[in-house]
Amino acid sequence: MMSSQPMDIRMAQLEGSYHQVADRLNGIDRRLNGIDRRLDAFDQKIDARFGQIDARFAQVDARFGHVEQQFMWVIGLIVTSWVTTILAVLLHR
Repeated sequence: MMSSQPMDIRMAQLEGSYHQVADRLNGIDRRLNGIDRRLDAFDQKIDARFGQIDARFAQVDARFGHVEQQFMWVIGLIVTSWVTTILAVLLHR
């Protein structure tokens, strides 16, 4: 199974193959770094957009915060009126 090529030639071929593999891996690494940079930029854009959306929701919440309190008062009045009506009907008999 021994090749007729001298050991130096075979070693040189292996070294050349290793250099090709290293070059390909370096190329893949550069492409992945480029993808990482683009994803980071995209992530920053999304964070900025959600920051704007959160600010708008905060504005809406500040504007309509008192409406919730008024709604609870109305519900309280309705429940109180209902209970009073039921008690009046039950106690009248």
